[in-house]
Amino acid sequence: MTKRKTRPSAWLPMIAVAAIAAILSSQAQAQTTIPVKIYAQELVDRTVAQHPDLRTIAIYATPPKTNTSLVLASNIGLIGTPAGSEDAGVAASGKTRVVESANQRLEIELPLHDLAGLTVGTLALTWANPGTGGRAALEKKSADIRDGLSHRILNTANLLDPYPYVATATTRSRAQTLIEDTVRRHPEVTVLALRLKVPPKNDLVVVGSTFGRHGKPADNDDLKVLDSPAPIPGLYSNDKRFGVDLPVKDAKGGAIGTMNVGYAYSGSEDKKALEAKAVALCDEIQTRLAAIPAPEEIDP
Repeated sequence: MTKRKTRPSAWLPMIAVAAIAAILSSQAQAQTTIPVKIYAQELVDRTVAQHPDLRTIAIYATPPKTNTSLVLASNIGLIGTPAGSEDAGVAASGKTRVVESANQRLEIELPLHDLAGLTVGTLALTWANPGTGGRAALEKKSADIRDGLSHRILNTANLLDPYPYVATATTRSRAQTLIEDTVRRHPEVTVLALRLKVPPKNDLVVVGSTFGRHGKPADNDDLKVLDSPAPIPGLYSNDKRFGVDLPVKDAKGGAIGTMNVGYAYSGSEDKKALEAKAVALCDEIQTRLAAIPAPEEIDP
């Protein structure tokens, strides 16, 4: 992360202040005054927990409908600070930047992608400098971290989602455990989300996914899937992802939710074959759901 002098918040351009205010408050939940973090910060926190040797980490991105790249998330604060020209330049150029500092640190900045391979920002990682012999290993490790994060990002807007999307929703539900296990068993899956009717009102909400948004209520398109007699396929992410929406049913055939599954798409894949895969995966999830009591509740 490029060093910069600490300045009072009043120094920030109005666009930075407005963007961060929108991130933190535009989707605030009426039932609580406790602020929620954004999804980008959750990704940062997971990375820090998995890599205790990591000194600093930051995600820079330009919020939708703005033109300034900001620190969206980090483990050292500076949230809302405009990116330096070098930091923003990594995303623009698509080239990794490596800086060896005098204080025995190795900073590696990489273009951060979404799951379709589109650039959404810059990932900055700082490690203790192991010397010339270990630099290649740290560059590879950084790229692996970046690639892992990219598999969990739908698009730039996804980074700005509240986490959890609804403050009272659990992000560690039994349904989420099912999602994580399913993705491990089916590495070809790039997107997987499960919406279920949950008590007390049987509202259809996200209970597990590969991209957050836990507790997000279904929109009209989701509700159409619930009543659909057949899978609903489509192309997303600039036609780089083939997605299928399917109703999820109980043992008696009643619709209890919906599932969205996505696969990488280059234009040469057989859409019918991918749709058949999605149907088979939905059957598998329906069978496993039947054995899970209250899948929307926390997995003890």
